[in-house]
Amino acid sequence: MNINENIVSEFWEYVESKDDKLSKQVYNWLNKDNLSSIIDDRGVYWTELVCSSSTFPKYAFNYIKNWCINIKGLQYLYDLK
Repeated sequence: MNINENIVSEFWEYVESKDDKLSKQVYNWLNKDNLSSIIDDRGVYWTELVCSSSTFPKYAFNYIKNWCINIKGLQYLYDLK
């Protein structure tokens, strides 16, 4: 069993299947090689960007967080107590 799984390809499939304005905006920002991976470590996720000096725009961060929590059922690493 692979403990750390990169689920970024699943996220790309999801975003590419959507046709709304926000999804396209997120896709356009991420498609500039900004998102390296979304790691699922036994139900807890975090993201990795290609460049350490990059930061997510709030809309992209919230979109990814919503997908991970509501679609995949994961918890965000920094929300754990």
